[in-house]
Amino acid sequence: MKRKVSENENCSFNIVLPACSSGESDEKYSRLYIKKAEGCFSLIYIMLYTVKLYMYLILNEKCMKTKLLFMLLLFLCVSTAWGQSKSISGKVTSTTDNEPVIGASVVVKGTTNGTITDFDGNFTLSADANSTLVISFVGYVTQEIALSGNTSVNVLLKEDTQMLDDVVVIGYGTQKKADLSSSIAVLDTKELSKVPGGLSAGLQSSVAGVQVTNGRVRIRGVGSINNTDPLYVVDGMIGGVVPDESNIASIQVLKDAASCAIYGARGANGVIMITTKRGTSGDVKVDYDGYVGWKGLSHDVEMLNGQELAELINEEMYNADPNRTDYLTALSDPAAIGEGYNMMDILKRTAFYQKHNLAVSGGSDKANFRINTTYSTDQPVFIREDYKNYGIQFISDFTKGKLKLGETVTINRNLHDWSDCKILGAQKWSSTLPIYDDSHPTGFAGAGNGTDCGNPVAESYMNWNKGEGTTINGNIWATYEIIPGLKYKFNMGVDMYRYMVQNYIADYSIGYENHTPDEYKMSSTKTNRFLYENTLSYDKTFGKHSINALIGVTSEETKGLGHNGGARAMPSPDILILGSTQDDASKVVGSSVSRSSMFSLLGRVNYSYDSKYMLTFNFRRDGSSNFSKNNRYGNFPSFSAAWRISQEKFMKNLTWISDLKLRGSWGMLGNSNISPYQYQSTVNFAQMWYYLNDSKVTGALPTTPANPDVKWETQYSTDLGLDLSVLDSRLLFTVDYYYKKTKDMLIQVPISFSAGYMGNFPTLNAGSIENKGWEFALTYRDHIGDFDYSVTGNLSTVKNKVLDLGTNNAIFAANSVTKTAVGKSIGQFWGYVTDGLYRTQAQLDEDKKFAPNAQLGDVRFKDLDKDGELTDEDKDYIGNPIPDFTYGLSLDARYKTGFGDVDFSMIWQGSQGNDIFNYSRVDNEGMHHYYNNTKEVLNRYRAEDLTFVNPISGVTTFYPKNTDTDIPRAVIGDPNQNRKLSDRYVEDGSYLRLKALTLGYTFPKVFLSRFGIEHLRLYVGAKNLLTITSYKGYDPEVGDQDRYSGKNLTRGVDGMSLWDPTFPNTREFYMGLQLTF
Repeated sequence: MKRKVSENENCSFNIVLPACSSGESDEKYSRLYIKKAEGCFSLIYIMLYTVKLYMYLILNEKCMKTKLLFMLLLFLCVSTAWGQSKSISGKVTSTTDNEPVIGASVVVKGTTNGTITDFDGNFTLSADANSTLVISFVGYVTQEIALSGNTSVNVLLKEDTQMLDDVVVIGYGTQKKADLSSSIAVLDTKELSKVPGGLSAGLQSSVAGVQVTNGRVRIRGVGSINNTDPLYVVDGMIGGVVPDESNIASIQVLKDAASCAIYGARGANGVIMITTKRGTSGDVKVDYDGYVGWKGLSHDVEMLNGQELAELINEEMYNADPNRTDYLTALSDPAAIGEGYNMMDILKRTAFYQKHNLAVSGGSDKANFRINTTYSTDQPVFIREDYKNYGIQFISDFTKGKLKLGETVTINRNLHDWSDCKILGAQKWSSTLPIYDDSHPTGFAGAGNGTDCGNPVAESYMNWNKGEGTTINGNIWATYEIIPGLKYKFNMGVDMYRYMVQNYIADYSIGYENHTPDEYKMSSTKTNRFLYENTLSYDKTFGKHSINALIGVTSEETKGLGHNGGARAMPSPDILILGSTQDDASKVVGSSVSRSSMFSLLGRVNYSYDSKYMLTFNFRRDGSSNFSKNNRYGNFPSFSAAWRISQEKFMKNLTWISDLKLRGSWGMLGNSNISPYQYQSTVNFAQMWYYLNDSKVTGALPTTPANPDVKWETQYSTDLGLDLSVLDSRLLFTVDYYYKKTKDMLIQVPISFSAGYMGNFPTLNAGSIENKGWEFALTYRDHIGDFDYSVTGNLSTVKNKVLDLGTNNAIFAANSVTKTAVGKSIGQFWGYVTDGLYRTQAQLDEDKKFAPNAQLGDVRFKDLDKDGELTDEDKDYIGNPIPDFTYGLSLDARYKTGFGDVDFSMIWQGSQGNDIFNYSRVDNEGMHHYYNNTKEVLNRYRAEDLTFVNPISGVTTFYPKNTDTDIPRAVIGDPNQNRKLSDRYVEDGSYLRLKALTLGYTFPKVFLSRFGIEHLRLYVGAKNLLTITSYKGYDPEVGDQDRYSGKNLTRGVDGMSLWDPTFPNTREFYMGLQLTF
């Protein structure tokens, strides 16, 4: 095998020696030559350069001292060359899997003479047979092997799991995990490869205190009615773009004030720190990670077929008036209708998705690079919607002496095509009606048989929306070590976002839908955000004392610009040019501008004594343009301390305890997540005009009342924790108790409309909320022979309580379902309380005063205030969307065989004690109209057997008595208002879900090396394969309806609107490949 050329074999002896008369020391240059010669093992090089130096000395006769040194040099060179003439060979193998270690460094101790192992783990180099070899590789314990005359050695490297977990990323730096005094959770990156969308699944199932629903991440509950999304920091870039899971090197979740205070106001809701993979020294390496998958609904809600719906409507009409004869002819013979038409089956599909990530990396110890490219497509489970994403990421690092430079730049292009697919509207479509009509110009049928809703399939095909977004996000940084331990760092971040959306509604008319003429709208938005950070850090260790200090100043500015336009009556669907509209009066044009900025000072001091006692102080002063000059700045300090009890002398005999640490923290955080200009009055010019002297003049209307006293929302946080590892760190346990109190909460307080504002209310500091809870995490990992396994579980609780709302007694959400009030949790369900169904005449007589239209089988509401009327005063709290606790369980196993490794993993995740308001049941179990209903209503109430003869067709239908049910009777018009928003729509949202199940196979390295491949893994898996729940809706993981403002007032309400944003998790099957060469 051809030996690799080491750096020393290319060393140069082109030394220029000045004349001795210059005053320079002859010994200086001779020592330089000797040093170079000893580091080089090529006899030919030594001989050539020895002759060159000898000729130089002859020409400089005065340099007698140098000539004498030259004789000594010649002797050392010949001796060194002779001693290094032996060839040393060997093989480096991992004790973990008995596979060769590729790229391990093998260096002769005390020299720079070395090489790296090849694909088979073999190495060859020339060295003195009595020298010592130093073998090292990332993630393994470095070994020193004394040759002692041997020319062949075999080396076994042991995995260093402690080193891999030794350092974690914190705000503006890193810290030894053992020295942490705050609550920081580390998400193992292996969790990311278990399932598509691994970051979200990993956070949800593997990190205590983190909840994820519908893509919204919350850390330690909801501490405000305002936006509580966590801050993402990627490679030091605040608000960085989250990279593809394949490119993530580490993830830390900062949960308490001590760890988050360094980010001030932005850290109030927790911080997720992400570090991307970077290039490493060595040959260029190519990594591919990709998967494809198919998905469908994990649970379906069955609707009535045509016959069942016809029978239901006939019964509704009969119960309203047994003597009526105006039954619908189309429904007079239910059996003849049969199955009818199922619109949901047309809108649903088995969707396909894929993602491919290709990365190229390499470099040296002075410069390295990594280029990541991503392509993905995704189809939701309903038709006429598609996503495409193109991404490229550039990462590089350079070192020149004390100067280090680096950058991470991500460019993403996102395309989103969708239609007006009204999923919940499709549930209402009568299954007795055809969906298509070949005789109609559009090919679609309109509503009928008593219904008045649109045709969602027609809307899906006749209308379209297109969104195009481009993001450029990244940062460039430089560090310079001024003196040992003292470093200056400059970081500049850029975040540019461009988005354009087009909306088109075609010109068409079918039953109960009239879109004439057509309509076209477009809008564009661009934002530019620039971040500048200057920090100075100092690290010093003296004896058992270690100090790390940081000071910095940061500034950030964001500018936004938006345009929008629209018109109707376009020339044709192919000529969508606003200026070509045939109705000039329909033109609408608008624009918007925005600007915000933040200026901050920050500082931190970490102190550690013998890694036994740790203290940390953080401070940040933020200034936000969202507040007036008098209240612009907020101060956010934090303190934390830790005691590693296991390091004490009295613990040394307890050898089964690997580490035991107590920690505590306290701090203040802030929140400025409100709309800008709240301290100033704003006006609106859009479509505002008046006539002056018969001339149309542009006008303006006040839109937002001013509150110059609005100030920071402040959060006080306390955390107490314990970290324990036992049995040689095989068993790890962490417990935390936290208490968070938010004061001066930013609330929009309603004022009279007579004030002249357009439904907008002033923002006041008028509220206080507390969150408290426990977090537990437990991990056990071990191996039995060739079988490695680990089990990780976590459980977290949160208790949320509103302490104060100022002069506001309560905040009602726009959905009329949730209410936030003092003494209760944020967004609890609010409605009427029921007492089952009316089952006796005595009950009807008792409630006759406030339920005069009730009959047997109707819903019995409670008159809570006993005033004989059913009013809003009889509403009460009927449910809470906040769970009692959430939990997760993760299992990993790997079995090493002679023909490769087999790995298996599963993720379980669950929630217990939360309620869901299933709003879709208001209509889908309403039985008050001609709309379709779910099959739940087949169990509807009947006081007696009913034999119904249809007066139109003469067809007889028998309806059996059914009183053992909680589904009310069917009656057209709903005279008792059974559909009132009440506790009958509140369901237990608890669930246990098999989130992911994956089986993988990794080919043996010995086999792959024949083809020049370093790593190859194939895997298959399933997602959301099993869900255990009593919830009747599509999915129990119901999120928040308010997706855009981020407010927390409408959680847990499912299926309220036709375009309801709460969507079901899908059952998925996928397969993937991971390749490195």
